[in-house]
Amino acid sequence: MKRLILLAAGLSLCYGLAAVQHKGSHISSVSMNDDNLSDDCTERLRVSNDDFRTSVRDEETRSLPNQPLSISAEHNGGIRVTTWDKPDFALKLCKQVSVDDEAEGRRLLAETKIVVEGGHVSISAPESDDHYSLGTLLLVKAPRNAKLDLRVFNGGVSLTNFTGTATAHAHNGGIALRRSTGKLSLDAQNGGISIKDCGGDIDARVQNGGISVNLPEHWDGKGLEAHTQNGGLVLVVPKNMTSGVEVSGSNYTSIICKGDACDGAERTWDSRGRILRFGGSNPQIRATTVNGGIVIEARGHQRGEL
Repeated sequence: MKRLILLAAGLSLCYGLAAVQHKGSHISSVSMNDDNLSDDCTERLRVSNDDFRTSVRDEETRSLPNQPLSISAEHNGGIRVTTWDKPDFALKLCKQVSVDDEAEGRRLLAETKIVVEGGHVSISAPESDDHYSLGTLLLVKAPRNAKLDLRVFNGGVSLTNFTGTATAHAHNGGIALRRSTGKLSLDAQNGGISIKDCGGDIDARVQNGGISVNLPEHWDGKGLEAHTQNGGLVLVVPKNMTSGVEVSGSNYTSIICKGDACDGAERTWDSRGRILRFGGSNPQIRATTVNGGIVIEARGHQRGEL
């Protein structure tokens, strides 16, 4: 089976950042749409492979009581979490397979299912085979203040409008946060992390990948710690931001500011590294990189390297 990689490739999860897998003469791709709140699987998950005659879809739903959950995606599958106002969890597994025979495709999808063992949720799928390409995406609607541990391998994690406590681990994939708050711990290896319009207490760490942060005017909560090893940082800063920011890197790190976000910033350049502070005396947002550059963006004209 040519499994399809659901990647938060680079820094976001959306159509247009489809993962591609080459195997022999076959090319398979899958894309995950994170641009709206729909839970329609046909909008969320798209699998394509021109080497097979047909593509078959199916989905499975489950309801679980509110409890701390550990959720593991199917290998090369993705997880998307949102918060809703109901007291229980709602799970929907979107699944699609490219295959030569429709009946065979329906059998394969029937064997791809949600498995619940106490507080652990996983996805069971058929053994690998070269005669089809399978993609899965697990949609999770969580009660407010839910506690989650999320894990993907060769896949992406997305939390949108989430309120609660969550840890997210992505190996060979990325993590995207949008309009989310709470105590959130993010760890990505060989993939990026994107954080947009969030708050709370967030710790984001990347090994071999970049971090993109789109800041609100005021950070509501303890703050953000964002660190990447072997990757760059991009910060988008609103004009009237009131929260303090500190970015730092090695003495080889380039820091580029676009617009007027860095006007009045305090700079410390020495043999130990480079530090730039702006927006307030007590930084709530701290971001560092090793072996990567830093870009700070604001609306308006561009400035040169600092």
